[in-house]
Amino acid sequence: MDINEKISSEAQKNIRVAIDEAGGNEVFFRGIPDENGIVDHVEILARGNKNSVPAIMKQMKKREVIIHNHPSGYLYPSDADVQIAAIYSDKKEGASYIVNNKADDIYVMVELKKDAEVSIDVGPYFEKKGLLSQVFPEFEYREEQLHMAKHIEKGLNSHKKVIVEAGTGTGKTLAYLIPSIEWALKNEKKVIISTNTINLQEQLLNKDIPIAKKVIESDFNYLLVKGRGNYLCNRKLMNMATGESVDFEDFTQSQKEQFQAILKWASSTKEGDRGELHFEADSYVWEFFQSEADVCSGNKCPYKGDCFFLKSREQKKKADLLITNHHMYFADLSIRKEIGFNTDYAILPDYDMVVFDEAHNIEKVARDYFSYEASKYSFTKTMNQIYNTGKKKKKKAGSYNQLINYLKNIKYESYKDVERLVVEELIERHINLFKRGNDYFLRMINVFSRGQQGTVNLRLRHEELEHSTLWKELKESEEDLVIEYNSYMKRLRSLIRVIKEAEDETGVINDFIKYIDRLEAFFTNFKFINEMDDSNFIYWVSVNGKKSNAKLVATPLKINDELDKSLYLNLEHIVFTSATIAIGNDFDYFKNSIGLHEETLEAVIHSPFDYNRQMKVYIPKDIPLPSEKSFTFEIKDFLKELVRRAKGNTFILFTSYSTLNYMYYMLKDELEEEGFDLFIQGMAPRNKLVKMYKMSRKPVLFGTDSFWEGVDVKGEKLSSVIIVKLPFKVPSDPVVEAIIENYDNEGKNAFLEYQIPESIIKFKQGIGRLIRSRDDRGIITILDTRIIKKRYGKLFLNAIPTKNICIKTRREILN
Repeated sequence: MDINEKISSEAQKNIRVAIDEAGGNEVFFRGIPDENGIVDHVEILARGNKNSVPAIMKQMKKREVIIHNHPSGYLYPSDADVQIAAIYSDKKEGASYIVNNKADDIYVMVELKKDAEVSIDVGPYFEKKGLLSQVFPEFEYREEQLHMAKHIEKGLNSHKKVIVEAGTGTGKTLAYLIPSIEWALKNEKKVIISTNTINLQEQLLNKDIPIAKKVIESDFNYLLVKGRGNYLCNRKLMNMATGESVDFEDFTQSQKEQFQAILKWASSTKEGDRGELHFEADSYVWEFFQSEADVCSGNKCPYKGDCFFLKSREQKKKADLLITNHHMYFADLSIRKEIGFNTDYAILPDYDMVVFDEAHNIEKVARDYFSYEASKYSFTKTMNQIYNTGKKKKKKAGSYNQLINYLKNIKYESYKDVERLVVEELIERHINLFKRGNDYFLRMINVFSRGQQGTVNLRLRHEELEHSTLWKELKESEEDLVIEYNSYMKRLRSLIRVIKEAEDETGVINDFIKYIDRLEAFFTNFKFINEMDDSNFIYWVSVNGKKSNAKLVATPLKINDELDKSLYLNLEHIVFTSATIAIGNDFDYFKNSIGLHEETLEAVIHSPFDYNRQMKVYIPKDIPLPSEKSFTFEIKDFLKELVRRAKGNTFILFTSYSTLNYMYYMLKDELEEEGFDLFIQGMAPRNKLVKMYKMSRKPVLFGTDSFWEGVDVKGEKLSSVIIVKLPFKVPSDPVVEAIIENYDNEGKNAFLEYQIPESIIKFKQGIGRLIRSRDDRGIITILDTRIIKKRYGKLFLNAIPTKNICIKTRREILN
């Protein structure tokens, strides 16, 4: 075969150079083909290491070419060559070539698969007399919905990633759902839909997917993906039922009742899903039953055949469409980042397309999942799983005791040696380590809490800390802790070498070893954060004196490279959509924030609602700027009057808990006496709080951050939204501060290029709480006069979807 038909002359030259530099030995290359399937770019993967299959697979992307040379010139494949080619072809639809050292001869083991995806046409679903209107007489044709569906269709057919801002009322869920399912079914692919909120998941599962089921001719399977911790572990259940792993003295009466209820439910459940329980299980109780990846016995588990989690995994593999949330999606991606994109060991099965709804939250969630953390809480929990220092007289207090009892019961020949080592040495070392760790974190709270009872977040920087006496004392405490840990782990490894030889039918030994692994993982993170050596990370500390907790965090400064390497290079078909990801008609800020630098198909699709008729915006011009001390006092009576005029039915959106709490308690007594029901964020979970609000006669909700988005209250029940301040991120927040600093270092204007775009996106979310249907009416009141007094205020005014904006004094507005 002519090598020029498979590899360009430039790529051949680069292969020759690399082989020469390797002294004529074997070199593995990643071959990247052009649109005609000819490899025009190569990268070195490994040198003379054909047995390192996992390392090679991790670096290869879908539909590329593994190329390696045979120094002998004999190009017929070996068994190892065939193994690599088979794995890559099966997992990633890739090709495999062998060349000689001169790169002028070639043997093709597996051909590069031609792109044979079937194109789709979704117009017939959404047109005025289309399938949706035929099946559902109440279906309302929306030009905006058809536009969005066709836009996504174009992206799927042309292999381009798609970005769509779709205003409220567009019908965006069906507009991406039907094209995605059509494409998946016609091409035998799998689609993930990732949302940020439970509300949207419920809408998809209860409303939109059933609609799609009725109009799409081909049948399809779909599934809501739940985390592993939602499933019952049969091995843990059996250990619990025998009473070997729990001391009932640790439980309250309510927890004991839950414990018995779970045991009764476990005897009849078919799915093993925590959601089947008729009560909300206490997290401390459920922990004794839940499936956990790092303490799973895997193939050694005697209950593997009945494993509820594995059964759910099989269901996921069979599903055409999977619904998940951003947190679980990026937890899965963080695993793929470490072991390769196509793998059997991630949370989700391999997939071919993802739709990110509520995509404006992606950057924050991704940054969280690529962060490292070490807290007092996690340290205490991990240590107590091994041995509970506060309950050392109890027989079942921790994994040490369970280990000794188990080895005694199976009459393990080295039982006495293990017992002696644990009782005479390891428990004492464990207690010393616990004391060192506790002392370290309590010192950290004292150093950073600054006498405050709430949460304090502070950035850690070498140049600011190196002259601090308190920091030096804390570093000494850290060194003592690490020395104690290293000494302890040295002896623990001796124990592990001994007990690994014993039979482990119940998984007690496996659990013990995995708890030790957790401790090692904790200290790996702890050391990385404390070294503060990687300039790509932001290092910060969070302490709460009242809750006696402290945590160290290393957060990536940018997620651009992480997402590019882990996601964009591996997946062609991605849709990003939200009601708020454009600034004006521009997506540059969103794309830069998530590191998406390739050509994309973009569209801003405006809401079909008549905002000029449905919404009025009031801006009182005689309120002081938020930076003035009198601001809070000045808005108090005005807020009270706005609530009265609207007869409740009001969301008041704040940007800080301190202002929220102050205003709530200032207004509470007087408004409640007048028959208003006041709800404050935190008095109940968000979804429950919204239900309580909807059932109230004259409700007023005081909310911050999470109530600016993802909350849907239609009709008269929400006819007034009050925005107290423009939602700028707090510049003293460690992550925000570092991002601003990085913009400045790059010669950019952080305020204009980062703080304002972030604030406008949040502002649009807040405005969007008011009008949720064509019949909604209401008012928005903005108390932050920067919107009319500052030059940048025009950018916020332009983001308001109505021209019906009234700027008057407070008295004129109330009149």
